[in-house]
Amino acid sequence: MEDVLKRLLNAEKGAEARVEEADGARRKMIQDALDEARRLEEEFAKQVEARRKPFLATAEDGAHRRIAELETESAALQKKLRDQATVNEPAAIRVALNLILGEGR
Repeated sequence: MEDVLKRLLNAEKGAEARVEEADGARRKMIQDALDEARRLEEEFAKQVEARRKPFLATAEDGAHRRIAELETESAALQKKLRDQATVNEPAAIRVALNLILGEGR
């Protein structure tokens, strides 16, 4: 009977050692996974700017193009207004003179 108890105690000690070993391995795997996740997060954070640059460059190019279009449209509108002012100037002068001279009443 004593021999059986000794074997059971030895088996229990062996099982506890294996459980502790497995628990240690599990903890190491978890820590390794956490370390890898942190490393990947840091790497991702470093690459964010590189990923963002092409989008910013495209947006900036589009903005420059639109500014050029607006400047062209503005110049065309200013020319049109100047041309209309030139055409209307004689009539405006006549009307103003008539008002000043009282001929429009």
